[in-house]
Amino acid sequence: MDARLLDYLDYLDAVRGLSPKTVEVYRRDLAHYEAFLEGKDVDEADAGDIRAFAGTLVMEKRAPASVNRSLSAVRGFYRYRLKFHSDAKDPAREVENIPAGRPLPSFLFEDETKAFLDGIDGGNFRDLRDRALLEAMYSTGCRVSELCGMQLSRLAADSVRVKGKGSKERLVFLCDSAKEAIRRYLPYRAALMQRLGIEEHNRVFVNTRGRPLSTRGAEKIVEKRRLQAGIKKHLTPHTFRHSFATHLVAAGADMRVVQEMLGHSSISTTQVYAHIDMERLRRVYEQAHPHGSKSK
Repeated sequence: MDARLLDYLDYLDAVRGLSPKTVEVYRRDLAHYEAFLEGKDVDEADAGDIRAFAGTLVMEKRAPASVNRSLSAVRGFYRYRLKFHSDAKDPAREVENIPAGRPLPSFLFEDETKAFLDGIDGGNFRDLRDRALLEAMYSTGCRVSELCGMQLSRLAADSVRVKGKGSKERLVFLCDSAKEAIRRYLPYRAALMQRLGIEEHNRVFVNTRGRPLSTRGAEKIVEKRRLQAGIKKHLTPHTFRHSFATHLVAAGADMRVVQEMLGHSSISTTQVYAHIDMERLRRVYEQAHPHGSKSK
């Protein structure tokens, strides 16, 4: 074990007076962390390394309490380094515990998301509305209530301002496919409203009666399209929010930026997506490794 880690363990024993059993638990956790770094200097590790370490523990089916205990050992080590070595840094201060008792949310992989969206290619009102709705879900990462409340007057060329929890507003972005889907849908929306004589209510997404689409209506659309696509995974509007965040994290987006895009008040809520991404790595491993289960 690295001499710096051993020094910390000696400190816990001789100075902090922790029990031999507790010190041994810390020893195992830190040995696991050192092995995870695969030769990277412990003083050069960053917050991303520590989050990824926590992700491996989650994928090993460790209980949240076990994962958080390991994170506590790593935090204690870096606090010790910072206290006694002026040139040390503390990357662990940016890493929060994983939520206890909260299952990892389900998500779609990029290829699954693309196939699902591309499968909605009709030219009638329902097809165009559903494609626009689902493209917006994936492009913005909005909650279903935010999507259903989306207003035409807040819609810009490549973004839209939505109102989230606590009436907090934030700007979300529309990718090219989402912009195109909405562009194709809006004339059909206008024609429906005019034909039915519905007074303009400013909501982007409407039902077949021209009224604002409800969250329940959006949920039914997702379920209907799931069945049509033959997807066996359980899908909800929130699945697309989870997929949006997972894919951003996988592409290297900063966790604080993802937090802002999702409208989370706490970074700990967003941090779960670092753990989800480990499932992506496992899937790639199983498909690509010669001994992986999917390669046989």
